[in-house]
Amino acid sequence: MTPDTLNKVFLSLLLVLAATSLFFVVFPGIDIGASSLFYRQVDGFWLGGSPALAAYRSAFNITSMGVAVLSLVFWGVSAWRGSVFAVPGRVWAFISGLYILGPGLLVNGLLKEYSGRARPAYVNEFGGESSFTPAFRFTDQCESNCSFVSGEGSSATAFFIAVLVLGAYVRDPLRRRAVIAIGFAVALLAAVLRVAKGRHFLSDTLLSMLFVALIAVFLSFLLLRDGLDAPSGPARHEAVLPSMRAVGRRVRDWTARRIRARR
Repeated sequence: MTPDTLNKVFLSLLLVLAATSLFFVVFPGIDIGASSLFYRQVDGFWLGGSPALAAYRSAFNITSMGVAVLSLVFWGVSAWRGSVFAVPGRVWAFISGLYILGPGLLVNGLLKEYSGRARPAYVNEFGGESSFTPAFRFTDQCESNCSFVSGEGSSATAFFIAVLVLGAYVRDPLRRRAVIAIGFAVALLAAVLRVAKGRHFLSDTLLSMLFVALIAVFLSFLLLRDGLDAPSGPARHEAVLPSMRAVGRRVRDWTARRIRARR
């Protein structure tokens, strides 16, 4: 994508995030209504005890974590031997950075630790002892690993974006579309199941997706704005592992564009 296209995508995502946030703040009952679709008075969240879904969750988490770890390893390897599997180092850097900044730091490191929002299965409306709190209202109903926002919703988004980016290196168009479609279905099911099993509210999942998508666009501006084609011949170190000076310059340019756009 060109810088102008990335700017438009970034601004569009910001508007969607703002509108979605406002929607759940003004209508917090939507979260209760969405979770109640999967709740029965006698059985509770009836999908929560499914062995098949539990196995799916474990398999997805292992796969997603594998993508994150391997991307980090391949990024390091590409720094001294060039492209790995015909994928340049800046792409592996993008995927690694997305997982680290999104699911890692923002979601699990900050929001889930300090939001204090109780999970659906623990609130009064669904037989628990904690009070329901709307999205963005930090409270004391949960001590750690709380509901806001969804960790697996964020990792599902990072996983799909990784599949989308790596899919560009699948030469056959039919196989490429199949890989992207399967990746989308796998990620979507992983995110939706967290709501269905009473582990997250709808707002937790949607907002986590938008947060990660915004981080992806920002990293695209830094690492992928020149396209996804692997460089011919041995990759230059600067191409696969951008210097701090180059990254700082791009951050400065991006900030300047934001300031001009607001005037």
